[in-house]
Amino acid sequence: MTVTKRLGTWEEASGLLLAVVEAYPYLTLDFGDLHVIIRSEEANSIKGILDEKLIGKRISVLRTDLHDEPILVREHLDRY
Repeated sequence: MTVTKRLGTWEEASGLLLAVVEAYPYLTLDFGDLHVIIRSEEANSIKGILDEKLIGKRISVLRTDLHDEPILVREHLDRY
């Protein structure tokens, strides 16, 4: 069962990013069992970061209360 959710302030989602779907006014991050919905205004701050290079990689997405950076995205660097 897939859960679709909009992150609350200072809430984080992590996992393997399977797809990024842009359907105005939302951007959806597909983590498989979890779809994270981001409003377009918030997504503008991360559009340069979310590209094809992150598909298939483990990432974390954090919603903040910062005006300049409402959404933060970090790639997990797996070290073996």
